[in-house]
Amino acid sequence: MQAQYVRSLLALVVALAALIVAHWFDSTVLADAQRQVGISFDPGPLLSLTSIAHLTTAAGALAIGFAGWRSRNMVVGIIYVAAGAYLVFLPAMYWAVAVRVNGAPPVAPEPIATTIGQWFTTIQTGVTGSVFTLGGAMLVSGLAVLWSVLRQRGRDRTPAMAVLPTPAPEPSAP
Repeated sequence: MQAQYVRSLLALVVALAALIVAHWFDSTVLADAQRQVGISFDPGPLLSLTSIAHLTTAAGALAIGFAGWRSRNMVVGIIYVAAGAYLVFLPAMYWAVAVRVNGAPPVAPEPIATTIGQWFTTIQTGVTGSVFTLGGAMLVSGLAVLWSVLRQRGRDRTPAMAVLPTPAPEPSAP
């Protein structure tokens, strides 16, 4: 049980660390390199850093998937699915319910629209959108973990053994 707890905690820490590193690299390092391109007209450093960002995002997606799969915990699967779905569908939620269109108020109530807007503008500041990609990795990994856990539970239930009647032994003659 201790190992299961450690693997589950590790899966959550890996996902959080991957999201933080991806957001930091995307919104700080790459955004600064993009501003430098506007000043120096030399895209070389930005292109190199973009390649590193793509590799980092791929590594983060693999780490999230591996840590989630190793946890084989339903709670981790549910957290991965919820957080991943939120990150993946955040742009759609923002544009569908939290934006004023032609002067009409947002569809969502003001506190919800404001919160969605703040989350979206914070996360989308990156150049490559790696946080959204990692959100997709969390969603797929969480669904795989839930499928694995539910499938294993189905296998653990062994059907009751049916007892077939056997004919009574015939008495032997003396």
